[in-house]
Order: sequence, then structure tokens, then C-alpha cells
Amino acid sequence: MERMLQSLYLENRAGYVFTDFCEKSGHRLWKNSAYFWFDLQDYHQLFYQETLHPLKLCKQAQLLYANYIAPSATMPIGIEQTTKNEIYRRMDPPFEDLFDPAEEYILTLLLVPWMKMIEEDREMYGKVELVEEIRQLDSVYFKKLKDLQAEGISKKDEVKKSESIRLVESIEQQYSEGYKSYSIMKLVNNRLDLEQFRIFLEQQSASVDLLCWIDIEQFRRMLHKNKVQRDEKSKDIKKKYLNKKYFFGPDSPATKAEQEQVMKSSGGWGQVLHEHVCPVILLDIQKYAQRRLENKWLPQFYTHKNLGTWETPKLHMEEAAEDILMQEQEKKQEPWKHQKNWVLSSQEIITFRKALMNPITALKFQHFVSLKGDLLGNGVIFWQEVQKYKDLCHSHCDESIIQDKITTIINCFINSAIPPALQIDIPQEQAQKIIEHRKELGPYVFREAQMTIFALLFKFWPMFCEFRGNLIDEAILPCLEREKKIHKLKKAKELEEKVRRPD
Repeated sequence: MERMLQSLYLENRAGYVFTDFCEKSGHRLWKNSAYFWFDLQDYHQLFYQETLHPLKLCKQAQLLYANYIAPSATMPIGIEQTTKNEIYRRMDPPFEDLFDPAEEYILTLLLVPWMKMIEEDREMYGKVELVEEIRQLDSVYFKKLKDLQAEGISKKDEVKKSESIRLVESIEQQYSEGYKSYSIMKLVNNRLDLEQFRIFLEQQSASVDLLCWIDIEQFRRMLHKNKVQRDEKSKDIKKKYLNKKYFFGPDSPATKAEQEQVMKSSGGWGQVLHEHVCPVILLDIQKYAQRRLENKWLPQFYTHKNLGTWETPKLHMEEAAEDILMQEQEKKQEPWKHQKNWVLSSQEIITFRKALMNPITALKFQHFVSLKGDLLGNGVIFWQEVQKYKDLCHSHCDESIIQDKITTIINCFINSAIPPALQIDIPQEQAQKIIEHRKELGPYVFREAQMTIFALLFKFWPMFCEFRGNLIDEAILPCLEREKKIHKLKKAKELEEKVRRPD
């Protein structure tokens, strides 16, 4: 498949050899499928232009449908009626993935003429005399050396794994207090739940606990060399929370004795009124805010939402089957495919889109990329929510419902009330464009942002495929959870040590 796609991408340089073979074969579907693939690439290019032209997109989509897919098509590709109906339903407005089912179908169809052409070439080249000459042989000693080296590497891996497990157990003993059944850290990693929790707290007039915790967490993550930013953040925290309206007031998350202890640690009211606050004091304040959030508000929030404890969403058998099929497909792919960075296979793009839309695969991938960057996990959820928004557009529901969905996505990921405002890895200019021109952009309001996130996440897809290819399916999530816990606890320990050091 990958070699065929490479050939299709380079057909114009190779003199359209494969297209010519399909034309001369006399097989109508082969010829039409080849033509459809080239026309489809022109349609895809319209989405990558600096200025998007919705009318041109609609016209091109209608032209492709009329020529290749419609019942009265002049060059039919033989696609099933159910797929035709699905494409027709999603024609208004047309998005980049509109013809993905048709493209996947014709690529499978074109494999037959491709293999036939390759076989004919082999027969032709087989008539040329081949002379085999061996210039170098692997010695017995060299093979033995490689076996010993492989054995040594496997033993090192076992030792490293056991050390990781011991590290988790030792750190868990030190920090077990911060990881209870209701954890604010788990909530922070899920943007949709975090936004719902913030709204819930606002309804209870209790959002200040969450905002205080997040502000101090941001301060903790600032580098010590950014002294000006740290000082400004410290002043801001002191002004907002170290007063009688919050921490030293009747609605404080700390008890009276704990407030007095913080007061003594900071050196009395004279020091509290000082512009700069000792980082150790901020850690204590964050601890008390977190305690009330986890002990009081999080249980109420999940009871209110009728979600109970932390659970993964219920999944369907067909989604599990699709996840297994994708893994089998990954194992069959050639090892060199991801090294060809100059060609981005349409088959790989379709496979990755299907993976992101599969709840089982997407959940594993989200856990994996969360270890690579703080906002990458949010990117997976953002991409999925934009797909749901597209489905709403195709359902032709009431405009107010669509606008509500846009507002929710913006409030969660683009302009969040919980700092930082931008919760995904896109340029600030893109975020500003979405906020300021959401009306003018119409159904394509998230087009650039989704494409940016897709391209960013796609870089980690080969690494994820390699990672889960080395594990049995049941071990993937536990392994990722263990790695995530090690990563978080190490980071928390490092941050705490930095905070406790004097500037």
C-alpha cells in the first residue's frame, strides 16, 4: 500500500506509468479510481490555502460527488450505497474528511492493478540473467557477540523496569496524601470536566478555591531564572488570596489554627502585608485549597453529575474490534514507512483520523502524548470535540445549538476562564482569529486550529504505534498510568525542592 501511494504521489514525474496501466487494462473501475484519487488531492489542497473559499469548496465537492459517486455518475467507482448516502448527508458543509470512506475504498481497489503491474515487471526483469556474488560473510564469533549483546540489553531492561516499580512505591509512600479517590490533578488533565467543574463551583459561589490552586500551581512551574515574572505572579497571588476575604477570613479552606500557623511561618501580619510572599507559604495555602476541593466540592460535583467515581466511558464491541484491527495493520506496515517524511500518506492520515475517533485507541493515545507535553492530551480532546461540532453542522439542527457548541469549545480550549487561557498548542494568532471572527468563519471556524493540532499529534503516532506494539493490549493503559504517575511525582518533587530553595 505504501509503495503504491508513493507511486501515485510521484506519477506526474514518472510519466503516469500506473495510470496508463489502469487505462490500458480495460477495467473501468481501475481507471475511474485512479482519476478520482488525483481529483481528490486537488480537493484536499483547497483546505491548505491561506484563504478558504467556501463556495469553491462546495463546488468541488459537488463535482466529485456527481462525477464519481452519484447514481448517475459518468465515471463511477463502484462504492456501496450506504457509503454514498453517508457522503451525501455530509456534503453541506463539506469538510476535509468528507471523502475519506471513498478514498479508503479506491486505495484498496487500486492495490489489485498495482500488484498485477509489479508482477508483470518482475516477469520481465526475470528474463535478465542474474549473477549472485557474496562479498562478506558474518563470522561465527560476530554472531555470538551479537547474541551476547542482545542478552545484556534485555537484562538491563528488566533491571530498569524493577527500579521504576520500586521508585513508584517509594514515592507513593511519600506523596500518597495527594492521590485520593477524588484528585484535582486528574481533573486538570481533562479540559471538559475541568470547565464543567468551574461552572459548578461558580453556581455554588466557591470558584475561588480552584482559581487559587491553579494560580499557585502556575507559580510553582515558573522557572527560577524568570525572576520578574515570578515576582509579579507572587504579588498577584498575595493581592487576590492572602486577605480577610479569602484565606484569613471566615470562608477560608484552612482552620483557625492552620491560619495562625501560616501567619507565624510568614512572620506575622507585617510580613503578610509585604509585597513578596515566601514560596513555602504558597505551598501551604495551595495544600489547604486542594484539600477542600477534593474532600468537599469534587464529591458534590460528581454526585451532581451522576458520574460516581473516575471511570472510563462505556465502549462498544465494534470499537474494540476496530482498535484490534488497527494494531494488526500497524504490525504489517514496513519499518521504513515513517522515515519518508517528505511524503505524508493519505492512507496514514485516514488511519490516524479513525484512531482519534475510536474511543479506545484515542484514550490510550491521549495518555501517551500527555507524557510528552502538558497540553498534548488536551489536543486529543479538542480534535474530538471539533469532530462532534462538524457532525452537528451536518445534522442541520437549530443554529443556537451549533453556536452553543462553538462557545463551549472556545471556553474550554481557546479562551478558558481557568488560566492559562489557551489550553492547546496553537499559535496565539489562530486563537485570536477564532475569538474575533467566529461569525465570519462560519462552519470552518476551527479549521486551522484542528489542522495544527492534527499535524502536531501525528508526529507522535509512529512512536505510539511502536510503543503499543511491544505490549499486550491489557498492559498498555496500566503501563502508561504508571509512567504518568512517575513523571508527575518526579516533577512535583523537583518543583517542591525548587520552591523551598531561597531565590
